[in-house]
Amino acid sequence: MSGLDLAMTFRVDAFAGIMTLIVSGIGVLVFVYAFGYFGPGAAHTGRFATTLLAFSTSMLGLVWADSVWTLFVFWELTSVTSFLLVGHKSTDAEVLVAARRALIVTAAGGLVLLAGLLLVTGAAGTTLISELAPVDGTAATVGAVLVMIAAATKSAQVPFHPWLPGAMVAPTPVSAYLHAATMVKAGVVLVAVAGPALGSISAWKGCGLAFGIASIVWGALGALRHRDTKLILAWGTVSQLGMLITLFSVGTPTAVLAAVSLLVAHALFKGALFLIVGEIDVRAGTRHIDELGGLARSMPVAFAAAVLAGLSMAGAPPLFGFVAKETAIQAALGLDGPEAWIVGFGVIGGSVLTVAYTFRFLIAVFGPGPETPLSPRRHALSVPPAVLAVAGIAAFAVLGPLDAVLEPAAVRLSGGAPVDHLHRWPGLEPALAISAVVLVIGAIVGLAMGRRPGQAPADYAGRWTDASIDGTVAFGRATVARVQHGSLPVYLVTMAAVATLAATPFLTDISLDHMVAWHTPLQGVLAATVVGAAVALCFVGTRLGAGLALGAAGITVAAVFVIHGAPDLALTQLLVEAAIVVGFVLAFGHLSRSFPMTGLRWRAVRITVAGLGGVAVVIGLGAASGNPVGAPPLAELAAASVDEGGGSNIVNIILTDIRGLDTLGEVLVLATVALGVQALARGLASTESSAS
Repeated sequence: MSGLDLAMTFRVDAFAGIMTLIVSGIGVLVFVYAFGYFGPGAAHTGRFATTLLAFSTSMLGLVWADSVWTLFVFWELTSVTSFLLVGHKSTDAEVLVAARRALIVTAAGGLVLLAGLLLVTGAAGTTLISELAPVDGTAATVGAVLVMIAAATKSAQVPFHPWLPGAMVAPTPVSAYLHAATMVKAGVVLVAVAGPALGSISAWKGCGLAFGIASIVWGALGALRHRDTKLILAWGTVSQLGMLITLFSVGTPTAVLAAVSLLVAHALFKGALFLIVGEIDVRAGTRHIDELGGLARSMPVAFAAAVLAGLSMAGAPPLFGFVAKETAIQAALGLDGPEAWIVGFGVIGGSVLTVAYTFRFLIAVFGPGPETPLSPRRHALSVPPAVLAVAGIAAFAVLGPLDAVLEPAAVRLSGGAPVDHLHRWPGLEPALAISAVVLVIGAIVGLAMGRRPGQAPADYAGRWTDASIDGTVAFGRATVARVQHGSLPVYLVTMAAVATLAATPFLTDISLDHMVAWHTPLQGVLAATVVGAAVALCFVGTRLGAGLALGAAGITVAAVFVIHGAPDLALTQLLVEAAIVVGFVLAFGHLSRSFPMTGLRWRAVRITVAGLGGVAVVIGLGAASGNPVGAPPLAELAAASVDEGGGSNIVNIILTDIRGLDTLGEVLVLATVALGVQALARGLASTESSAS
């Protein structure tokens, strides 16, 4: 749509390529895993696979988008398809509530994103992400804040996070794919690609740091206090996403490189851990740490994969998570002023808490204790998480080639600034010492907590979200009950009144000096007849009288067409009016002869609104006729009638050739009315024959 500057534009750069590998690679493993998770013969697996594939397509469209409107379309598609996936078990009330919460929060974020994109693109003068340059000004600042808020809703940042833990009622393949590797990264992707253009706006960075650091701390605390292993991972995901938002908001080359590295590492270790929890749930019939234990002996493959993935999440060598965490700490140490303290607190404090809930998870699930009874092993459940866990150590082993892939993405997202390389061994530097201290303190806290009972934090944000949703639904129902009560006259009066009021400001400064009352007295007589028939409609008490008055008005309008030299149009008008009157008469046979008259006040309201609407239409048409856009193409139409239409009747040529589709539509309308009248007549005839 070139006239509106709308186009489906795509661009696959280094960062989009990395996200494509994550979406596609983990997607394949999740499909394999889902086969074992649901088992043969499970209901609705075809629908599930189709929806999951639709989500994958939407996510790829989002990361490939170069036009902001393309990004917005796929942003909304991911919300819709994720709603369908979370609500896969549509008979469970808890599932439906969680799916509704996720959809409403992310869809509301989509509306905020739309407003932000309008402001940002208006300030930048382009809708292509690849052409966005640094912008400033009030509009750009407001737009940047709105875009960051939209990203926070999609990536489950505090206070918009409750939808993510609630969505853990979804099947584990959905949680592993959407809520660990892909969908929750959509907001992170938005912050990453918008950073080069909006990073110079202080409000952008301030909002990003506020969302990110609050999510780092609150998410990690939630992971430390929950008993459901899936919820532990979900709250940990809130924390890790906060880390990503924080690093991308900082925007320095080292911070961006750390964010890109952590993005990849998180997809690997968190995807593996979610799949492992799903296997435990399927085989043990529970996922609560109070009911699990001794699984290291009975599930050795899952145990080994969980250790590798967990240590990568904790940032321990020799795993890729260690490289990402080291780079993040280096980025925090490279800052100055208050920002250094704020980011340092978030990165280092969040890392300690991450190590703590990682060790708590591993000890509680796989540590010593009574061995949990298990069902037979399914290879389709064991292989995908093992592949992801091994990929974490493989990425550390081939860091050089991997760095060659990640570095161009970091350069692109940091605005072209040079980026340092990733290192397996950073040397004896402060970052390494901090990493060691983080591991020790976090491990001590995690081991000390172990299976110790904890109390889940009060979910105030979740209650606020549900209360807001319920309040909105209640308000909507009350509004609909009040304004959609089934009265057609009220609807018509309301629409006419609103249209008249909306047009009034444009009709107050219009000159009608070119208009005359009539060209011939007959025009005045016909106009008076139409007005009289319309007024009679307001006071006649019988249905037949109302139908005849309506027909009289229509036939008089046909007479107006005749005296203006449009017999074809008059004939069409007469046929339609005749069909309408006949239809009314046939329908009235099933109704009472008269209808109850409304009060004088209500009739006065309807007459007033109708009269003012008619005056507005007359003034508007008069203004339009007095201010033509261009000269009437009479000469061109006359020439085209003879040369191209082969006739001298210009009106007929217009109806049959130049505007043939319009004429076809009119014929179809007339045919539809005639068929309706025929159906009524047949129904009436059959009723009478049955009665006799």
